[in-house]
Amino acid sequence: MPIQIIAAYANAITSASGLDINQAKTSVYWAIATHGINKLEIMPILVSEGGHGTGKSTLMKILRQICNAPIVIDGKVSKAELRDSLQPNTTALIEEADGVDERLILMRYARQTASTTVKRGSASKGWTREPLNLFGATVLHRREPFKDPAVDSRSITIRTVYKKQGVSPIPALGVSPLSSIAANVDWSKTLVIPDGRAADTWMPLFQAAYYCNDTAWMVYASGELIKAIANLSEGQGYEPNQYIVSKLVSLAIDPNLKQLKPRVALKDITNELKKEGHSLNSWQVGRILKDQGFQKKLSGGTDYILIDKAHLLDVAKRLGIDDDALKNLP
Repeated sequence: MPIQIIAAYANAITSASGLDINQAKTSVYWAIATHGINKLEIMPILVSEGGHGTGKSTLMKILRQICNAPIVIDGKVSKAELRDSLQPNTTALIEEADGVDERLILMRYARQTASTTVKRGSASKGWTREPLNLFGATVLHRREPFKDPAVDSRSITIRTVYKKQGVSPIPALGVSPLSSIAANVDWSKTLVIPDGRAADTWMPLFQAAYYCNDTAWMVYASGELIKAIANLSEGQGYEPNQYIVSKLVSLAIDPNLKQLKPRVALKDITNELKKEGHSLNSWQVGRILKDQGFQKKLSGGTDYILIDKAHLLDVAKRLGIDDDALKNLP
């Protein structure tokens, strides 16, 4: 029976990697989805995230055995080389992926948005445009969270932990049983789970688990999905706006004159955020501030955020930023 196959694979993964049984099943259902990728419009990004020695590489080696058309890629290669390695309908296992271009990873997620073109040159033909299709399954070996909440909302993250009692050798697992299961899953079936981007991301795994009649895992995954929805709306989707605007407020107030400055250098905001441990770059900070309605102006080679008191007060109030200095401005 399919549920027995899932249990056997999950137990082998648990023994070798130290993952708990539900995390191991998540890996198996994701692997099944890779075998049904030709029938999928969305393929969630799978992230193996954790510190050194926590089993990330072990999980990657197991997934390499059981996924459809695996390709191992070094995450430290150039953006162009990474892009050219992301073949359609394959499983890209990207090691050391903390520095990869997140926009390329986004394009792997949905068939509808995976088409692009690349400009190539040769001595005989000159410059030509080559169409590329980047849609496929992607596993990332990371130690850090994503910078872009959009990537996070399209991902399923397995957080690895160090296992004190040690792990078993990596087992030899074949793809045939999982491929057979994938061939029988109704990938078009719509299941009753919450709406939204996070639900779309988890749907292929729910479809595979539904076919296998794995009620226990679906209960677990429903809890993980609820957490993902909460994190998207209250965490990654909200907090960057809050702490970036909060930093803009603090830099915009002249402490001596007790009044607002006419502008704040974008690089100053980014540098202050980096001091506090945030790894956002100037482009990301500028984009978020633009989304909040702030105007940007280039002057003397430096990007500035223009300060309008009424707008700053309005945004601060909407985001719940309680700053006494701002409230007490004349």
